Order: sequence, then structure tokens, then C-alpha cells
Amino acid sequence: MYVNSNHKKAQELLDEEKLESSLLHFNKALKEAPNHPDILSHRGVVHLHLNQKKKCLDDLKLSLSLEPENPYRYASLAYAKDFFGDIDGAIADYEKAVELDPEDAVAHNNLGLLLEKKGYQQKAQRNFEKADKLSKIEKKMFDKLDELEGKEKEPESNTPPEGEKIQPRKLEPDHQPTSKEVVRDVFTKRSVFKEFLLFIRNGFKLKEDDQKGKS
Repeated sequence: MYVNSNHKKAQELLDEEKLESSLLHFNKALKEAPNHPDILSHRGVVHLHLNQKKKCLDDLKLSLSLEPENPYRYASLAYAKDFFGDIDGAIADYEKAVELDPEDAVAHNNLGLLLEKKGYQQKAQRNFEKADKLSKIEKKMFDKLDELEGKEKEPESNTPPEGEKIQPRKLEPDHQPTSKEVVRDVFTKRSVFKEFLLFIRNGFKLKEDDQKGKS
């Protein structure tokens, strides 16, 4: 998971919300492993928290250029573009993400929200339905894994009644996300964010983005 010790330390500091110290260690990590896409992407999270638009987008774009066929690079860049107010750019990147990975429930959900905001109701609904279907499939998969591992399942009260659609929602741009939320939501692979699937099922409703980040 970690490229080097500085990468690990930087991530630990990010999880503790120690942004300036985390940034220093990400810079050190990149000196040891220049242009590593994971380190660049994770450093982009720090810049997002610090509301540093150009630096955030530069890191994510470089990360994407190094892995142009990786759908998660497009999804993370889309999230950042939306955060900083570029809805059209975010839509384009989410569309590329779902083109490369048609089974990414998170990207479908977030793409639907942006399409809905732009007034494309039918297109948005198709993405919501796809996200709804995929998230239920993945929930069943994770529940099965929990059962096999002897772990306790999620409480029944957290599970929508059979046949009920999931209310589309996304981490609000004006909600100050914790580093764990951002990294789990869009800056890592789907295989490690079981909690985010639960977040989609039960989490926040989208608020007006009146506090969008500015450059």
C-alpha cells in the first residue's frame, strides 16, 4: 500500500488532520519515488484540504497521465473538479471513469448527481439506477465475506427495505470532509472502502454548494 516510509508517515499524519506535516512527508516521499501516481494522488488530498486548487488539480492530472487507463484516477480528478466548481469538467471525468469501469457504483452515483444538477434528469436517473443496483450487489458480497469471516453483520435497521431505491447522495462539497472520508471515497480502489458503500446507503444528502472551494 505504501511506497516508502515517508509515504506511510504522510498518510498517518493526513489521517490525524495534520496537513502541513503530512504535506512535508509527501514531498519527501516523492523525492524518493518521483512521479509515483499513488503519492501524487494522496498529496492531492492534502492540497484539497488546504483549498489549494491548482496544486491539487496538478497532482491529480499528473497522476492520471501516469495511469491513463485507471478509472480511479478519473474519479478522483472528477471529485476535485466538482469540489472547486468545475461541474462540466467533473462530468466528463466521471463519464470516463464509468466507461473504464462500468461497475463503479460511486462514480455512477456522483455522475448522476452532477447530471441532475445540470438538468439532465433522464441521464441522471439511469446513473442512479445503475449505482443503486451495483451498491446492493456489493453490499451482498461484503455481507457474505463478513459471514464467512465470522464478523457481525450491519444492523438490519441500516438496510433499506427490499425494493426501495437508494436516495442518491454524495459527500457534500461544502461539507469539510475528513482525510479518511476523501481517501476512502475516491482516492483509493473500491476493494478497500466497504464503509463508503454503507455511507452511500445511509449517508448525507447533497447540500447547495455555496461554499465551493476557490482558487
